[in-house]
Amino acid sequence: MGRDRYPDLERRRFPRLKDNIFVFGNIRLNPIEEFKAITKDISAGGLMFETERNISKESKINMEICQPVNRDKTMIFCIPALAKVVWVREIDKDNFESGENKYRVGTEFLEIKEEDRKRIADYIEEDIQDR
Repeated sequence: MGRDRYPDLERRRFPRLKDNIFVFGNIRLNPIEEFKAITKDISAGGLMFETERNISKESKINMEICQPVNRDKTMIFCIPALAKVVWVREIDKDNFESGENKYRVGTEFLEIKEEDRKRIADYIEEDIQDR
């Protein structure tokens, strides 16, 4: 029985939080391309961000995630991670302003310290409990 037969079932291993978290990164291209982005959602397994540029699926991204420690976002810690682009979607809009994001990029963490993965999971769990 494939998952496609049950489209309403949660397909992710980790709960996601819709939140704006700052990400620095560089894409492993030749030459390396740096970028800055704000996440649209994050989980202990990966994150999604919007960007102006079309990043190829399967690209590897070295990133540093500036994750809040607490809900009031008065303290942050930075998490280094290596992620793989698993999907890219165009943002559905007729006209874009200069510098406006045109793509949503979904990533999966390939390398992240387990204590950092737990920090992300704990932050999300705290948000779920606060609702």
